[in-house]
Amino acid sequence: MTSSVLDRFRGRVAQRVLVKEPLAPYTSFHIGGPAEYFYMPRGEEDLICALRAAKSLGMPATILGNGTNVLISDRGIQGLVVRLVETSLSPVLENGLVLVRAPIPLSVLLNFAMERDLAGLEYLVSIPGTVGGAIYMNAGSFSQAISTHLAYVEVLERDLTYATRRHEDIDFDYRYSEFQEDGAVILGAAFELEHGDGATIRSTAERIRSEKRAKQSWEHPNAGSIFSNPPTTFAGKLIEEAGCKGLQVGQAQVSMKHANFIVNLGGATAQDVVQLMDVVVHRVYARFNIRLSPEIRLLGDFS
Repeated sequence: MTSSVLDRFRGRVAQRVLVKEPLAPYTSFHIGGPAEYFYMPRGEEDLICALRAAKSLGMPATILGNGTNVLISDRGIQGLVVRLVETSLSPVLENGLVLVRAPIPLSVLLNFAMERDLAGLEYLVSIPGTVGGAIYMNAGSFSQAISTHLAYVEVLERDLTYATRRHEDIDFDYRYSEFQEDGAVILGAAFELEHGDGATIRSTAERIRSEKRAKQSWEHPNAGSIFSNPPTTFAGKLIEEAGCKGLQVGQAQVSMKHANFIVNLGGATAQDVVQLMDVVVHRVYARFNIRLSPEIRLLGDFS
């Protein structure tokens, strides 16, 4: 991009575009090359301004939330990377619905619900990331998913127009939402929750948190579960039984604590991780004739 075009772009988004910004610090994996252009909007109007500016300049735009379920290429990401994380906003209870903006951390939504004895989201405890990212991935645990209690989702369509999609009109599946394919940007959502016994809700959340803390690997940077569970079993079980625990490529290692986690021992590259993923996929397939599919999103050029 020429300096004149960059100046035009910066002028449209309040002079806050960063060039060649390293992305590793913005991911839980601590892995990834630079963004060609990087921007953190201050509110939804600012976001729309940035996306319109990028579109008018023919620049691809990538939305990055809290970076907890992604692996970014060592080459980085071309075009504009927009990071959507907002800690100053709070959910609102209105007409029986919990209204929340997409950049809010998922933990803020869960605490809001539990403080008001609202049941239905406690199984999402200890899942990092933002509300928007959780909806995008249809995050969940213990056979539950965030989409279960969604009433509607507010989005910015590919053509940058506003739309509201009702739950029944959205295609959700295991770790899947239609937003992964249609290019819409999630702006906010409404959840329909029921009043429950506060002590039971908090006890359930604490039990799930304790189970996750005991089983999952958080001693080293990671991106959570690497592979989706096959329909009839658990990816971690297959990986462990295929003898993959502790396997290492460079500084990327299959966790000794949870086989469906790959951890960054320090200085791991994206190439280390994808090569290790390939080894795991081949070993599991050779042992069980089951081909694992990635749950994490790979962003950037992995060719």
